[in-house]
Amino acid sequence: MIFRIAILSFIITLSFLFGNDSIIDLKTFPRPTMYTSVVNGHIVLDGHVDEAAWMQADSITEFYQSQPNPGHLPSERTVVRVLYDKDYLYVSAVLYDSEPDKIIIESLEQDFDSQSSDAFALMLDTFNDDKSGYVFLFNPAGAIKDIYINNDGTSMNRAWEGIVYPKTSIHDYGWEIELAFPLTSLRFNPSDGEQDWGINFLRRVRRKREDVYWSPIEPFEKLISVSKGGTLKGLRNIQPGRNLQVKPFIIGNQIRAEEKTKNSDAGIDVKFSITPSLTLDATYNTDFSQVEADEERVNLTRFPLFFPEKRDFFLENASLFEFGDISNYLYRMSPSRYRRSFSMFHSRRIGLEDGEQIPITGGARLSGKIGNFDVGYINMTAEGTENIPQTQFNVSRIRGNFLKKSNFGAILIDRNSNGEDRDHQSMGLDLNFNINKILIYTYFAQTENPETEGENTAGRVAVAYRDNKWDLSAYYKKVGREFRPQVGFIQRTNVGESFVTAGIHKRYSSGRFLSLNPYVFVNQFDNLDGYMESRNLKAGLDIQFMSGAMLFSGIIRSEENIKTPFTIYGAEVPADEYVFNSLGLYYRGDRTKFITINGNASLGDYFHGKRNSVGISASIKRGYRFSVDIGMNKNMVKFPDSTVNADVYTLKVKYNHSVKLLNTLYFQYNAADEKLVSNFRMNLIHAPLSDLFLVYSNISDLKGVEKNNGMIALKFTKLFAL
Repeated sequence: MIFRIAILSFIITLSFLFGNDSIIDLKTFPRPTMYTSVVNGHIVLDGHVDEAAWMQADSITEFYQSQPNPGHLPSERTVVRVLYDKDYLYVSAVLYDSEPDKIIIESLEQDFDSQSSDAFALMLDTFNDDKSGYVFLFNPAGAIKDIYINNDGTSMNRAWEGIVYPKTSIHDYGWEIELAFPLTSLRFNPSDGEQDWGINFLRRVRRKREDVYWSPIEPFEKLISVSKGGTLKGLRNIQPGRNLQVKPFIIGNQIRAEEKTKNSDAGIDVKFSITPSLTLDATYNTDFSQVEADEERVNLTRFPLFFPEKRDFFLENASLFEFGDISNYLYRMSPSRYRRSFSMFHSRRIGLEDGEQIPITGGARLSGKIGNFDVGYINMTAEGTENIPQTQFNVSRIRGNFLKKSNFGAILIDRNSNGEDRDHQSMGLDLNFNINKILIYTYFAQTENPETEGENTAGRVAVAYRDNKWDLSAYYKKVGREFRPQVGFIQRTNVGESFVTAGIHKRYSSGRFLSLNPYVFVNQFDNLDGYMESRNLKAGLDIQFMSGAMLFSGIIRSEENIKTPFTIYGAEVPADEYVFNSLGLYYRGDRTKFITINGNASLGDYFHGKRNSVGISASIKRGYRFSVDIGMNKNMVKFPDSTVNADVYTLKVKYNHSVKLLNTLYFQYNAADEKLVSNFRMNLIHAPLSDLFLVYSNISDLKGVEKNNGMIALKFTKLFAL
């Protein structure tokens, strides 16, 4: 072993001495291959790569930078090995570090911020189809971030949770990690012979902003690019098992302050793989008491806000049911990358009405692949209340795949109440075409509601291009007056929307900046009654600093033609034509520091007045276990005859004793509504995907108009994998 390390060190030293000869072309470098074999002996999963079985395994050491010096050899050595037996796939990595005291650990939380931490990650393409797969990221303390990916990374399910047993250790020469993946938790085609899997590895050295990959990718791509992985050979006679998971849960001591009741309840979730690529999920007496409260937000527009789904059952495989103004992490395909203006299916419409939780009796979801098609079906029943009838929801989705990243599909959504004729139906067709860095997203949709007649269709055509330098996109969307997706979300109707943008990317390998992205766009809404409703022109500059900080800035010129007056927190905006300018800023600090300062601002004119919105927050960390986040968002809109003050204050305290015991205390105060939201959550992960939650949540109306709505619950879940 010592002799092998000496030879490898000598080779790497020579490579650095003749560095220019070692620079590769990331675009044309061939996809690498590695070999695995059956475990010879016994592996003790303790985070120490010292078993004889590891020493006999094939090892890979050739990694290449994606950033900050694309194509160069890494500054630190990494050794990765893969073994397997009839029950597990084993992966180990020795991550040498010349300055181990400078290893950065961001937190112990699940789905930690992997961009702000040292990390080891792998991608598994178990069907070797260059389209779907799993990504697992780990930091040196053993925290996990896992993602299920589809369509070669263009759609991701960040809420997916896999089963893996990780162990890490930190030494004076770096850190080590051992991983065991149960084969029953991975989907793949059973075979009596040998099969190949797609695979890739990432090692991140955070203080150097260095990302190195075994199978190289371009700087603007990520590990989720399945088709850019290498090949794992040598897997023989492995079976995925029945892949049956049963997860019962028990809730006790639940108190709702408004009704002043105490009760206990139970339910069950079941996951069964009908085939290696088709899974049935069923739930009965579903409970979401452990879900964190929504973030308090101030709405200074005349359009509804989109609140994301947070409930685990609906988040899993959510990307399959996406239909609408979806985007792609590589492209700027809308005025905001993080705000959605239309989604045909938004699962928050199930079991939530105007912020009130409606009990869900149960339901099922079928999702996965049949041949070259992605298929999905959801059936859910929401119980009735005093004002809301019992409602059934049915969602059907099919998507056919062609080429490497392209697909076409259809969606059908049906809602009916009290078992009577349907009270809503929506349907749509979409095409996503991706070839040679050109992306085309298009859809046509229609809704049917008994109470409406007229133009009830919507359609969109979007075209985008992205390479190392250019980011170009444009779209046109038309939405009819009566297009109303009752189980979805739409911001504007009766409009034709146009959007065109052009941006340039400039990356640096040293100095203060990691990348600069200047861009411009125009976004215009034309009312279908024959006039321009609004138009925004923006010149922006996005900056990523080598430290990890980010600054997004832009100057916006807005034109608004208001035909019907509307109010903002009681202040009226009269019907008129308005032209005004504003400056927008967003800054996120280096999250590896003891104190991280974040800020945002929107300053300038606003309709017939002025708007000054300023937000600032500070995150204070003591190690990676304890943190305090304090935030203030002040919004002042001053009109000639009135002033709107809408401020939000937040306080979040986290103490994570280990990767298995996580605690969060959260307060939010909305000064405009005089509403205080309090939330405490303790999560003990006593086994993989098995939890004990203690949750307290309360919404206090300080104006005294509404009663307080509080709840405390103890919830226990246990996963049985059969």
